[in-house]
Amino acid sequence: MTKTVLVVDDDSFILAALQTVLSSKGLKVISLTNPQEAFNVAKKKRPDLIISDVNMPGMDGFTLLSLLKSNAETKGIPVIMLTAANKVGDVEKGFALGSETYLTKPITDWDRTWSKINLVLNVK
Repeated sequence: MTKTVLVVDDDSFILAALQTVLSSKGLKVISLTNPQEAFNVAKKKRPDLIISDVNMPGMDGFTLLSLLKSNAETKGIPVIMLTAANKVGDVEKGFALGSETYLTKPITDWDRTWSKINLVLNVK
């Protein structure tokens, strides 16, 4: 069965890059720029993984993560946070709120990125 990843980021370049890489690994990718819409889609579609940027206009990634983890329908969905490389506090806060792991932007090491995603999804 094909696994589905929901990617939420306000940066269209990041969305396109993750879409390309994850699709090439055989995953179905849903790309969204709006965190509130992502929460609604997560409740309806129940993706196997959510990758969310931290800093987005309106609702930030931490608020989205908190909503996901406090909702009975979405609390079991693993979340990987996407943050700027120099934001150690973001990583700690993400873990405290229930993030599985984190990816740093800009993404330059796609092998390492895939390893982290694969560890959570357990696909080959």
